[in-house]
Amino acid sequence: METLKNTKSKIASANKDILAFINAFVDGQSFVETDAFVCSQTDTAEAIGEGVVSGFASVNDVGVCLFAVNSKVMKGAIGELNAKKIVRAINNAVRMDKPLIAVWDTAGARFAEGIGALEGYGSILRAYTVAYGEVPVISVIKGNNLGLSSYVAGISDFVIAYSDGVIASASPLVLAAKNGADVKTVGSAKQAAQNGIVTGIVKTDKDLRAELVKILSVFDGAVKSGDDANRVCKGLKAGVSANDVIKEVFDKNSFFAVRADFAPVAVTGFASLGDIPVGVVATDVKQNDGRLTADACVKISEFLNICENAECPVVFLTDCVGTEQASDDATLIREMSNLVYQVNTIDVDMFSVVFGKAIGGAYTALVAPCEYKIAWENAEVGALESEAAARLLYADEIKSAKDKDKAAQKLASSYGGENNAALVVAQSGYFDNVIEPNLTRSYLIAALLAHVE
Repeated sequence: METLKNTKSKIASANKDILAFINAFVDGQSFVETDAFVCSQTDTAEAIGEGVVSGFASVNDVGVCLFAVNSKVMKGAIGELNAKKIVRAINNAVRMDKPLIAVWDTAGARFAEGIGALEGYGSILRAYTVAYGEVPVISVIKGNNLGLSSYVAGISDFVIAYSDGVIASASPLVLAAKNGADVKTVGSAKQAAQNGIVTGIVKTDKDLRAELVKILSVFDGAVKSGDDANRVCKGLKAGVSANDVIKEVFDKNSFFAVRADFAPVAVTGFASLGDIPVGVVATDVKQNDGRLTADACVKISEFLNICENAECPVVFLTDCVGTEQASDDATLIREMSNLVYQVNTIDVDMFSVVFGKAIGGAYTALVAPCEYKIAWENAEVGALESEAAARLLYADEIKSAKDKDKAAQKLASSYGGENNAALVVAQSGYFDNVIEPNLTRSYLIAALLAHVE
């Protein structure tokens, strides 16, 4: 029978690297390990610590529960016993009402265990499902996340991947051969970010800690920006980009994007406004002709889900002319429907700023459901853009004109001034205010303080 000293020495040796990794992103001396002695034996190897390190810690003084799969033990393979260890860590997060940080580095299942391994995966995914929506769930792809564990991406609030990380439902070699793709790109962090699976990419352990600190501040509400709540925005005017508005309106340097590389017509992320954390959903007419794609609808829906889990107010910044007129209309209909459902069922305060155009479905989905709505004085709001409406309503007049384009523009200007101008729309009670662009920050902070307890 082994002595305690010998057992602890074996565990320390096996977990040396993964413990160093954990200690790089948690606060110094804060990590307390749980289930350290769990171990099983196979015909070919001993699973010291079951290839998983779990416990409690703090990150920037925010308490967290965590587990990390150790790829140095049986390549991080998942089986029945280490699944129980993972599930216990997840359940601890729910029981203690603490954020969960899950670090994945696994080549897949312990196939020798057969159905036992599948039961293990089932229990992990079940525990993830229970935790998602109850506590913040942050998954980290440290190396490989192959096989059934890749599905945790869909039931995580955030998925952070190292730049050399890989996430795939099967071996990248198999997937590449099946699809004729380059094995170097299959499941890569870059590809996963472009497909919306990964919410952010980091290069170093220091980057990971910085990302975790930003994320946890959203859920913890601990924000001290030092920015002046009465600051007047500078340089905001008709035609500016969504990023220009974000930079000026929210607390300085507080915005961080979520899924930045996915569906760029929609910008999603978190910021603070008067030191209150808020979700930001912006659409930009400078991308994809200002039209929402099916992917953009998915991106916004997923982000709103995070906001609801974080009980975080949402600010919509809209400059959008509706939805994309694509060949795959069925997918767009489905995802737009999901977005409409999400916006109308989310249980957080929502605020809208139309800083450019809000046409058709863009108004219906992103503006109409909000409790507080303001528009810039130059904003255009309507069922159709002014020129499209003019060409439809005054087709005969335009057809008979010598200069058809000039006639269309003149009629569009007249129609827009009488029907789509923000002031006209506000007179019908659809906006709380029409404002000068540089006062956007002041109006939003006042509204936010009135709504937030």
